[in-house]
Amino acid sequence: MEIIRDIDQLSKEWFEMRIGSVGGSSIKDLMAKGQGKSRKSLMYRLVEEIRENKKHEGYVSKAMEEGTRREPESRRDFCFITGLEVEEVGLIKGNVPQTHCSPDGLTSDGAGLELKNPKYTTQVKRIDEDRLPLEYEKQVQYSMWIAEYDSWWFFSYHPKLNPFLLKVERDEKLIKEIKTETIKFLAELKILLKKM
Repeated sequence: MEIIRDIDQLSKEWFEMRIGSVGGSSIKDLMAKGQGKSRKSLMYRLVEEIRENKKHEGYVSKAMEEGTRREPESRRDFCFITGLEVEEVGLIKGNVPQTHCSPDGLTSDGAGLELKNPKYTTQVKRIDEDRLPLEYEKQVQYSMWIAEYDSWWFFSYHPKLNPFLLKVERDEKLIKEIKTETIKFLAELKILLKKM
C-alpha cells in the first residue's frame, strides 16, 4: 500500500495515475451479478484506458457537480462535529497492482473518510434509514482493504438538513470476497488485453 500525498484529486496527474486501475467507485460494477453487463462495461472501459493511455471521464450531472462544490464545506462540518483533523491525499495504491482508492480524507483517529453531498430528498432518506446506504457498502469495504484500515467514516451532508454520520468497521468476509473478485477481474482484463 502506498499513500500518494503530493498530487491533488481531480488534477491531471491524479487522472493519469488512475488509468487502467480499479477504484472504489468501480467495485460495485466489478462485482455485479446476473448477466454482468456492468462488469463487462467496466472491463471494456479499462481496456480503452490502457490502450489509449487516457482516463475515461464518466458522466457528471449537475447534482454531482454541486456535490463536488460542497465537499470542502462538508469536510469542515465533519471536523467540527467529530473534533477530528482530516488530511487530504491524492490516492492510495493497493498492494494488488491496478487497484487504488481516492479517499475524501484520512482522519486523525486512524480511519478513512467518505464524504457524500446528496440532494435534499436523498439526505432525508439517509437520516430516516440510519444505516450505511447499500450502494456504498462495497466501496467503503474496498477502501478499507486498499488502505489497510480497520474503520472508515461515512459522512453525508446537506446544508439545510442534519448531517448523517456513521463509523463503519471492517468486514473481513466481504473484503475477502472483494479481493477474490478483483484479482479474478484483473486476470480476465489481462487476457482481454492480449486479444487486442
